[in-house]
Amino acid sequence: MKPNLIYFGSPDFSATILESILKSDLINVVGVVTTPDMPSGRSLTLTPSPVAILSDNHNLPVFKPSKLDDANLSHLRLLKPDIFLVVSYGKIIPKTYLETPKIGTFNIHFSLLPKYRGALPISEAIKNQDQTTGVTLMEMDVLLDHGPIISQVEIPINIQDNTATLTTKLTQAAISLLADKLPEICAQRYPKTPQDESLVVFTPSHKTVSRETAFIPFDKILIAQNGIDSSALHALIRSLNPTPGAWTTIGDIDVKIIETSLENKRLVLNTVQLPGKSPISWKQFLQGHRI
Repeated sequence: MKPNLIYFGSPDFSATILESILKSDLINVVGVVTTPDMPSGRSLTLTPSPVAILSDNHNLPVFKPSKLDDANLSHLRLLKPDIFLVVSYGKIIPKTYLETPKIGTFNIHFSLLPKYRGALPISEAIKNQDQTTGVTLMEMDVLLDHGPIISQVEIPINIQDNTATLTTKLTQAAISLLADKLPEICAQRYPKTPQDESLVVFTPSHKTVSRETAFIPFDKILIAQNGIDSSALHALIRSLNPTPGAWTTIGDIDVKIIETSLENKRLVLNTVQLPGKSPISWKQFLQGHRI
């Protein structure tokens, strides 16, 4: 008899991973927990998360609790879960929830734990100019990204990867990892390795990333174009893209920096965007603006 799984997740990449599980014949997804509908767009229309939308399309029971309390947990217990799987849900999972499934509660995290615990593992790996990152499948405990590791897969970081492209790579790696390891979890025959606490690195919170913190003074860009701190700035810009998006001010114009590259150890601006306009090449920008 196939185990029952309740999936906790919210963003696009989490929906992609959920879809891969739904296509498999390994497990019964009996319910989904996701964040409440959030205001979106200029009209601030309440919009369900990508995981909620996918779940509705598959006629799955969807729970959107504002708080993970005992009242909401009682509804999940009626589904007789064997496994909870958490993939970028967005809330801290209480101990009472972690201990509810018969087999356990598991998490997919986009870093090679214990490095980059916390909310921003992908952008931090890029910003710090790491050559590799990866995906960790772990058993959850009450501490943040602290539980024992079941398996990991390493992924190289390309010099042009930004947060979006690296997220796509990690998503596909996570799908493969779960396809390989979920049978072991279902059979309760999975290895567990404690994390080395001496190697722990925490990432900042989501609150540290905003349009204001994504601003880069244009004089820093000019210096990097001359080969000074160019690699670090290229990495910072990639880590901020596509969201919230690196930007600068040239004269009195706000300019979004879409893509940069490195040539002969110098920063090169490839693509930029003016407010309300489509992206253009840096050469096109210079044709209409004097620097």
